[in-house]
Amino acid sequence: RRWIRRSLIAFGVMALLFALTLYVAIPAMLPSAIVYAPNTKATIDPRADRVPKELARARHLRITVGPPKATLSCLLLAPDKGRPPRGTILVFHGIRDNKRSQLGTAKHLANKGFRVLLVDHRGHGRSSGRYLTYGVRESADMVQVLDLLQSRGGLARPVAALGYSYGGAVALQLAARDKRIAAVATVATFASLRDVLGSYVRRYIPLVGRLVSQSTLDEALSRAGELASFDPALADNRRAAAARSLPRLLLHGASDAKIPVAHAHAIEHAAKGPSELIVIPEANHVTIFSDHGATVRRHIDTFFDRWLR
Repeated sequence: RRWIRRSLIAFGVMALLFALTLYVAIPAMLPSAIVYAPNTKATIDPRADRVPKELARARHLRITVGPPKATLSCLLLAPDKGRPPRGTILVFHGIRDNKRSQLGTAKHLANKGFRVLLVDHRGHGRSSGRYLTYGVRESADMVQVLDLLQSRGGLARPVAALGYSYGGAVALQLAARDKRIAAVATVATFASLRDVLGSYVRRYIPLVGRLVSQSTLDEALSRAGELASFDPALADNRRAAAARSLPRLLLHGASDAKIPVAHAHAIEHAAKGPSELIVIPEANHVTIFSDHGATVRRHIDTFFDRWLR
């Protein structure tokens, strides 16, 4: 019994020391964790960037944007052969993901007659770039991409954006920047970087994450902005939704623990123009992307059929 008691005491002391060490280390680790992109230290070989074999009606584009300079890997899908495009839809992937995750969505929209642009955000997939800015710099990149497509005659009107999670932030902020965007659909998107940071820290740093104060999070966010040379306060999708009047569709899972559905309600409340929030029962941040039963796809089809005429 004495051996068991001593072992438990030793384990408790070690756990406490570990928790204290982690608590002290969190403020130092957070800034880089917030803004370092998947490709921060990667070397991108453009020769490895090819059109997937299953996309017969697609062509690859590498588009240089900035500042700061980055080269984005894009895929442009044409509608069925011989059909004039009904419009152009930009499809944006989530954080630490890439455009290939949205191939199914892109092919579906192309089959419905749209020209579709898939993009690897800067620092993701086959695109260069060091930092995540949660829609701030990414939406500015997309303005330049639209300019290039338009100059080459590749931008069929009307134009819409569809974004998943992080990509939803890019879509909302792009619509605030660029009047060419006529409609926006988002899936499981956060209200603001500041609002979502606390829930992520509490979720992914067990026990100790709940002890981190809001002032510590704000300081980490400020330092992250300095590191990536952007203003984190601009990563606010409520403000973006209030900037222009246009149709918006917001889809969110009722059981989303990563980005709770309250974020979608906040965006809808702030949105200017016709907006519709659809909360999908029992869906969480993972299953909503799996879209069993094609619920998400059905709502997106209805939305674009209505507003992209």
